[in-house]
Amino acid sequence: MSIQCPSCLSTNTANTVHCIYCGTFLNTIQNTTQNPIYNKVPHTSNQNAINYLALTSGTLLGKSKYQKPIYEIEKYLGQGGFGITYQAIYLQNNTSVAIKELWPEGGYRQGTTVCWPHSIKPQDRHKQLQKFQEEASNLQKCIHPHIVQVYDWFLENDTAYMVMELLSGKSLDKILLEEGILSEDRVKHYFLQIAESLKVIHGNSLLHRDIKPENIIIVPPERAVLIDFGAAREFIAGQTGDMTRILTPGYAPYEQYRARNQPLPATDFYALSASMYQLLTGELPAASAERAGNLASKNNPSDPYISPRKLNSKLSYLMEQIINTGLQFDAEDRFQTADDLIDALNDKFISPTHKKAQELVKQGKLKDAIISYEKLLNYEINNGKATVELALVQSYVDIKKAEITAQKAIKLEPHDGRGYGVLGLVNCHHQNWKQAVKYLEQAANLCPQEIWIQSNLAWALGKCDNWQQAENVINKVLLLDGNCIFALSLQAWIYTKQKQWKSAVRSAAQAVFKLKQTPFSNSKETILWVYPYLIIALEKVVITQQANDVERRIQEFIAQVPENSVAWGLQGWEKAKNGLWNDAIYSFEQASQKKDVSSWILINYGISYEHLQNYAAAIQVYELHNQKFPPHAFICFRLGTLYGKLGQWNEAKKHLEKAIQLNRNYAQAYHNLGWVLLNITDAYGKIETPRQVLFNYRKAVELYQQQQKPTLAADIQQSFQLVGINI
Repeated sequence: MSIQCPSCLSTNTANTVHCIYCGTFLNTIQNTTQNPIYNKVPHTSNQNAINYLALTSGTLLGKSKYQKPIYEIEKYLGQGGFGITYQAIYLQNNTSVAIKELWPEGGYRQGTTVCWPHSIKPQDRHKQLQKFQEEASNLQKCIHPHIVQVYDWFLENDTAYMVMELLSGKSLDKILLEEGILSEDRVKHYFLQIAESLKVIHGNSLLHRDIKPENIIIVPPERAVLIDFGAAREFIAGQTGDMTRILTPGYAPYEQYRARNQPLPATDFYALSASMYQLLTGELPAASAERAGNLASKNNPSDPYISPRKLNSKLSYLMEQIINTGLQFDAEDRFQTADDLIDALNDKFISPTHKKAQELVKQGKLKDAIISYEKLLNYEINNGKATVELALVQSYVDIKKAEITAQKAIKLEPHDGRGYGVLGLVNCHHQNWKQAVKYLEQAANLCPQEIWIQSNLAWALGKCDNWQQAENVINKVLLLDGNCIFALSLQAWIYTKQKQWKSAVRSAAQAVFKLKQTPFSNSKETILWVYPYLIIALEKVVITQQANDVERRIQEFIAQVPENSVAWGLQGWEKAKNGLWNDAIYSFEQASQKKDVSSWILINYGISYEHLQNYAAAIQVYELHNQKFPPHAFICFRLGTLYGKLGQWNEAKKHLEKAIQLNRNYAQAYHNLGWVLLNITDAYGKIETPRQVLFNYRKAVELYQQQQKPTLAADIQQSFQLVGINI
């Protein structure tokens, strides 16, 4: 009669005890009590047989440098998938220790020597022994009161041994079995200790890989100790390609089932969170393999995971958040460091997705940050802090969405002024300055230390012409942070508007100096903001070598933003002020070729051509202005005047009438329109519209008198008196 091996399916002759091919024990005995071989043969499905695999009490192990045994086995404690654990005595001082012996699957013993089955190749046996020793050596580095201490390791009996601290206590799985579900405070107390131990483990570039209640011993009075690391076990299982035999469903994340995946600290946090889940609910979470299958379903992808508060309504919302975060299916969505988990257990919870979003903001990746915030708020819909932060980021990218998000943030966090601050920014964007002030004042009252809120309040107050209030607010900001470049720039703007030139120069110069010292991501926008006010104020204030100071700052401005039209425009303005018209035209021409050229640049460009009496060029510049900007009364007035000087009277009339249409009190336009109409005659040389001529001159006189320009009014009146007409 032949016997088939259940492991390798090889055929063995009758009464063979071990498979001659792989070494697996062959149990052919139905009635073990009647067969004398049974008591001599290991039987892995029977506790007596498992005990028989173990070394007997009194066995000596280890060799000192004097070749004397170091340890003596006292008793067998238990066996796992790849090891047998004993209680032993350290003979040099009679201290009790635990010894773990590497046991190969399908192995058996001859005397004290472990016999490896033929199914494990010599090179694989060598790798297993090496991995076991490597793990023991690594664990020796992890000295912490909440990690079982490893004292020693050695090779003997054709296997490997690890000598550890002997713990007296109960494992958490036994406590759960005896007492039922644990209180939240008790679980938090135990797992804060375990999280602290993981700081040491992960700090040594190691992972535990097998955290579960069975591997956490509570040593009286309340010391939680992590035991039985799983790296060697996982490596051995990986050699066979069958991870399911060593991974416990519910505790193991999906990446552990995939041999090619590189485990991360988040792997341990998944198992730790699953352990808390079980201790607080009495049940294990859905196995990650099951979750993977459901999530991959094409028809109805869903996660079978049940949140712990549905099983235990007494759990706090915070504990539910912590466990749900630790059990996220994707590793990147779990806690990434032990410190993150410790902070969460100490009531300072911030999810990894939230933390990632904040880091993206710091890196200036605002669109990516928005995606992370939106992902977070999909499953943390009541996270007010994240909602406020999202609104702030959106205010730089999408002002409409920022407004909607800010309104939600105010409902969730009514005492967080930043939500009102964002609504203030939204109204600043829409130039609703009074409404902006209202929201920013609410924000400032709730968050008086938030510099960005106070600074924008000063800006909005200035836009409402409340310059003194704006000055008071910006002074408070600079008391909070005297190095705030944006606040210094705003202060320069406020002083310029109040014509406090010396103060404006001081503030703007400080801002420029700090910009040069500490460049930051939006420094270009600040340069564009502060330099014009510095240059204008410098031109106004009386200081030594004033002209040189102005010219120097203009050159600095151009050097830092050579593609900016304002910088070149200011240079043109300075040249024009000094009557250097050709130089001015060069600068204005450079400015006009840049992107986003300002109206004032084209106006001064045209005026410079007029001073050189190049009327055609001036007209061309003013026509360019009309193409780029809405109709402007001054531009129409200049075009009408210049076309008149060129004798193009009808064209001149059209532009001057447009100027009056845009500004009904434009005395000069009425004056020049009268002159143009006076020159529009018929074929016989008669004025075509004499009444209109008189009307426009009279209107010009009336407006000049109202505008306190009596000399101009008198000149017109005297001219008409010479021909006998009273105006």
